[in-house]
Amino acid sequence: MSASPTTEAVADKAGTASTKTASLLTGGCLCGQVRYTAQAGRATAMVCHCRDCQKQSGSAFSVLFALPEVDLALEGQLRTYATTADSGRTVHRRFCPGCGSPVLTELPERAGLVVVKAGTLDDPAWLRPRMHLWCGSAQPWVTLPTDVPCLDTQPPSSG
Repeated sequence: MSASPTTEAVADKAGTASTKTASLLTGGCLCGQVRYTAQAGRATAMVCHCRDCQKQSGSAFSVLFALPEVDLALEGQLRTYATTADSGRTVHRRFCPGCGSPVLTELPERAGLVVVKAGTLDDPAWLRPRMHLWCGSAQPWVTLPTDVPCLDTQPPSSG
């Protein structure tokens, strides 16, 4: 049940061409108990280098895509592990209770936004990160890109 999104070139606010999608994304956890469908049109891909994402992913960073919560339909039960991020804000890391796969993150101060772990996508090939976050915590052996913004921490909350 994998859907490869249709891509089209669009310009962002700065006039830079980027790839946007106009279809459904599907994905789920390793054991299949948790599945989701996401509207791809408003999804923004990014890479987070914060220490918590490093620990949770078991890697040097976590590849994610953020989208409005209303654009995500979730099937199955998730467990939640709440942490306090380097920013001092609460982070709800949600994972499959059966296999332990991290699936998504919710940030209470950014209500209405959900951040999905890109590795859970059935077809992650479309993904093109538009920014890197918490680059101040990036491992020294990771080469950061020069063609997308690399922020020392994270963008400020809107509102």
